[in-house]
Order: sequence, then C-alpha cells, then structure tokens
Amino acid sequence: MQTTFHCRACTSDTSKKIASKDSYSFLRCDVCDTVTVAPFPSPDELKAFYEAYAGTTDYTKKEKRKIQRSTRRIARLQKFTAGRSFLDVGCNYGFGVVAAHALGLDAHGIDVDSTAIASNQQRDAGRGTFTYIPVEGYAATGKKADIIYTSEVIEHVPDTNSFVAALSNILNPGGVVYITTPDAGHFRVPKDFAAWDAAIPPEHIVYFTRKGMKKLLERHGFKD
Repeated sequence: MQTTFHCRACTSDTSKKIASKDSYSFLRCDVCDTVTVAPFPSPDELKAFYEAYAGTTDYTKKEKRKIQRSTRRIARLQKFTAGRSFLDVGCNYGFGVVAAHALGLDAHGIDVDSTAIASNQQRDAGRGTFTYIPVEGYAATGKKADIIYTSEVIEHVPDTNSFVAALSNILNPGGVVYITTPDAGHFRVPKDFAAWDAAIPPEHIVYFTRKGMKKLLERHGFKD
C-alpha cells in the first residue's frame, strides 16, 4: 500500500504501510527506511497521553544501574572534547546529570516533565542544575554546551527537525552530541514490525534507522 506522508528524518514524502497496531499504522520511508506512525498524534493528543502516563516514575527503581551506565558513556564522550559544559536533553530523573557532575563536568539537565524536574531539584541539589523547559526554549536563551546527551528521547518527539536544530544551536564548536534511540533497521527487529517491543505508539512515534538519523543530523550541520 502506497501512502503519502512526511518523513521526520529525510523529509521524503513517499512511504509504504508495513504494519498496524491499535489505531496506528506504521509507514516506512522509501528513501531512508525510517518508520513513522499514522495518524501522527497532535500536540494536544501527546500532551494528554503524557499527563496520564505513569511509566516514567518506574525509572527511579533503576537509579544505580542507570547512573553507572551514564558514567561509562559520558567518560567516553569526554575524550572527544576539552569542554566542561554538559547538557542532558530529556534528563528525566537526572541520572545522566548526576553522573556528569561526578565526572567533574558543569552539569545541566532539561525536561518537559515538570514532576521529574521538581523531584531532581529537591533530590539532587548540588549535583547539577535542572530546568523545566523544552530544548527549543533552552536554545533560545543562548546557553551553550560542549557535551549534549540525549538518550531515548528523539523517538518521542513530534518535531524532530526543530529538536535537532535546537541541539545544533546549543552545541559549542568542537563539542559532541550523543543520541540513543531504538534502531528500526536492526537485524533483531521482527519481520512483523508491530511485534517489536519498541513499537509502542503513541509513546514512540518515529523509529529511526542509521541512514535516516545520519540524514537528519547532516541536514543540521552535524558531522561524524
């Protein structure tokens, strides 16, 4: 089935329906293989979904393990830049920020989850700073960072171009951006895409491939 759509990675407008789940279809881009849900949720629909979403608080049960993993990742990133300013975009309950602070970085975290930010400000005072603000709003303040860390966030984002443009505006020259997201092109993704454990609309709405992510980042000036 051929369906016209807008790829959030490469901006192509052609795709094929590959699966469906609940009330959503999964459309695969003909150019970069990135998968997008349809119908695409409106901002109001996403706001309502996340206001009723209780899963985020479960992350606090994994605090020790998540801080350890973040510490390993950030220590590797420090090898690519001499800068000391760290920003975790979509910081959730602040594990990346705490890890960065322990590594001697000037650590900041931002998120659009006001509950998580309020918890961080109380629980992690002195181990980084936390702000309730979208990344576009943070970029508009003119603040910069040498290391930008955003883990398992971009697959939730409705406007990926605005998101990555903001990352580009925040990053200092010579800095490094670290992004993780489920890989829709991985060999372990089931033939039935809807059976993949990461295929959970409307929580995840864009499923990037390596090719799609590369195109998105290059369009905003990032290089390997």
